[in-house]
Amino acid sequence: MNGFTWKSLGRRAPRACAAGFVLLCVWRTLPAMPQSRVPADAAAEFNRALDHFRAGSYPQALQVLEPLERRRPAVAEIQHLLAIVLDLNRKPEEANRHFRRAVELQPDAAVLRTNFGASLMRLGQAAEAAEQFRKALELEADNPTASFNLGTILLQQGRPEQALPRLEKAYATQSDVYENAYQLAYCRFLLGKYAAADEVLQKLAGPAAPRAELRFLQALTDRALGRADRTREVLQAVKPLLNGRPQLQFQAALLLLSQDLPEPAEELLLSVVEQLPASYPARLNLALAQKGLAKLPAAARTANAALGLKETGEVHLLLGDILEAQEKPLEAVAHFQRAVALEPTPANYYALGHEFLIHWNWEAAAQVFSAGLESRPDSWRMWVGAGAAATGLTRYEEATRAFLQAVKLKPEELGGYRLLAQTFDRSEEAFDDAAGAFRELLAREAANPWARYFEALATFQQASRSGDASRLASRAETLLALTRENPRFLEAHLLLGEIRFELGDWAASAAALQRAIRLDAEHASAHYRLGLALQRSGRPQEARQALQRYRVLKDREDRTTGERAAATTRFIVEMEKR
Repeated sequence: MNGFTWKSLGRRAPRACAAGFVLLCVWRTLPAMPQSRVPADAAAEFNRALDHFRAGSYPQALQVLEPLERRRPAVAEIQHLLAIVLDLNRKPEEANRHFRRAVELQPDAAVLRTNFGASLMRLGQAAEAAEQFRKALELEADNPTASFNLGTILLQQGRPEQALPRLEKAYATQSDVYENAYQLAYCRFLLGKYAAADEVLQKLAGPAAPRAELRFLQALTDRALGRADRTREVLQAVKPLLNGRPQLQFQAALLLLSQDLPEPAEELLLSVVEQLPASYPARLNLALAQKGLAKLPAAARTANAALGLKETGEVHLLLGDILEAQEKPLEAVAHFQRAVALEPTPANYYALGHEFLIHWNWEAAAQVFSAGLESRPDSWRMWVGAGAAATGLTRYEEATRAFLQAVKLKPEELGGYRLLAQTFDRSEEAFDDAAGAFRELLAREAANPWARYFEALATFQQASRSGDASRLASRAETLLALTRENPRFLEAHLLLGEIRFELGDWAASAAALQRAIRLDAEHASAHYRLGLALQRSGRPQEARQALQRYRVLKDREDRTTGERAAATTRFIVEMEKR
């Protein structure tokens, strides 16, 4: 089974997910079945076939079972054992027909459904297999094999969060089974739970230690935990053990991709594609590795080859990213639109909307995010995108409300507050709510520099509206402390300059703004405020230079897009890169 897949955690940071090991229940579970259902006239032959099977004599077992099944086709146990033997004789399609018939005859047997599901997985029918494992777990909640296999499918589908409880259940029931332990450690690693992965890996040390995949996962876990980085050394050591084993090569490549190591991942994936040219996931992940190495033409060819094997939203998403990196936005948009048509998920809507945002097509972006929010009003990123589009359209009231919604959904995410800070001063109806959100953040995180900055900004804007500057002096002290603690805190320098200006301290205002300009020489409004402060300080020549620079920068912005929209878009683009 070529059960390879990838996971995208955010459009700009795709990560790989696990390849699965599908465990087929065999003779260990068979005696637990009620053999009394085998008719008396068939029991002797059935038991003889079972003895051959247990002895590993599969051809002999098949010679007994095939005529027995023709004589007694309505006995689930006979169909089941025949299916297992056919599977072990490398006849998976024939085996699957008999597994299906066994389930039809005895639908309340968890072991039959589990093995039928495993057979379906071997034939690449993951969705139907998952349904069989779920039904098996309804019949027997603690069935470790069904739990393991369902968890494996969820990993293959790029859903490690949903896979984790299934794999935890399998491990809790059968912690001594290597596959249960390894796959759980793998899933925990992919979710960034490195210490928890290490806990399981340590228990596997010993007899299982020589296994190539285990040694490699342990090396990556050590790296992630800040221990000695032996990843490449271990990879070189285990490569000979991986040769000719594309499943393990693929799994190692995915681990490397998950840790942003595309170069060694590409080498392994090239080998996998050579061995399994019809594997869509292998080509998809190879394209991902090539994109990470900036081999964009090769990545595009590989992704198109994957598309030729299977059309999915994820391959269109990847092609859109590649084409955007090649500065082909129109072609990129077509792929993002196709991804939405195939799979209207929040990630795909966001990818399409983001593409419009970075090219300042605000109206199109607004329409995309609006459509996405109809189905997923709980998507933080969708609200962020909607707010950015509204900012570009100078609909600041709408933008402020969108960013406020993002803040409510993820109060721990500072990015939402930073975007809210770009628009709330242009809002009438939502201004007080935004100021309140900033103060709530400070109450929760009093030591956070950004929380202190946002509260100072809210106070400054309220003072500007009311004319009451009584609290500005204390906020200037707050900002002065922030700039001393964080000399590269651009926003704090800018706001300190604004507040000093309002307090009539022109020289101090000019000094703060000059420090801000040293951090960002292209900041138009900083040059404008500096020019005014220098004028008030009696330094007209320097003021003219600052204002002249402001006019050059402002003219440039006016030819492209508004300052706030540009700042918001820049921030979102940088946020997506992280």
